[in-house]
Amino acid sequence: MPAHIFRLLLLLATFLILAVLARNYVLDPSYYQFGDYRGDAVVEMAANPAPSFRGPDYCQACHSQRHAQWTAGAHQGVKCEVCHGAAREHPVDGTMPKPADTIKLCTVCHEAMPGRPAAQPQIVIEEHPVPHDGPIQCLTCHNPHSPKLGGPEGPVAPVVETPATAVTVAPVLMSPRLVSLTTPCTPCHGADGRNAAMSAALAGSDRALLVRKLQEYRSGALEHAVMNAVTKSLSDDDIADLAEHYASLPGG
Repeated sequence: MPAHIFRLLLLLATFLILAVLARNYVLDPSYYQFGDYRGDAVVEMAANPAPSFRGPDYCQACHSQRHAQWTAGAHQGVKCEVCHGAAREHPVDGTMPKPADTIKLCTVCHEAMPGRPAAQPQIVIEEHPVPHDGPIQCLTCHNPHSPKLGGPEGPVAPVVETPATAVTVAPVLMSPRLVSLTTPCTPCHGADGRNAAMSAALAGSDRALLVRKLQEYRSGALEHAVMNAVTKSLSDDDIADLAEHYASLPGG
């Protein structure tokens, strides 16, 4: 056998021996006992007296309002601990974490992708909801426990009215231009301007006050991520028309 072939075979044999020794040293002895994982992990998890994931029923006792929104909404298949982390000993060991970056969290399921079913709501981040310079968290406009609440399809919570205070709101006919101006407003303020559950009720407000507030948001004198972005492109005529529209609506 030529010397260089012998040296090559010797090198390969040495490598294989070292690989087998390293595998036996590094790999857990219980690996693949039951499958492609550590067999001892099953025993360790079973020995834990408190489950790491409690499930939505565990959360209901203290968070009944959120639980009611969640069970009635499209997110009822997304368990509480998917977003908030394992409950474990909560509330004994402190508060549950709240997602700080909801854009990063929500787009895991809702960023537009060709392979996703059309029935699943999807967005193009750069185009949603309005052009802006900085990120606006999804939580600002959407109720995370029931996404449709607070969005274009309804308020965060229904406006509770008694017969003495109920106001019959007739449909308002608007020009296409006014429709385009009010479209960014309806997710938070409601189509009739009366959604005070999530944001200020605008219907029946003082016209001059609305003009002043919108101008202050546009200039940045008043700071609010969504309002600053929505009003950024408004002209003085746009602001005047919006104020006139909401001031003319029946108050809530």
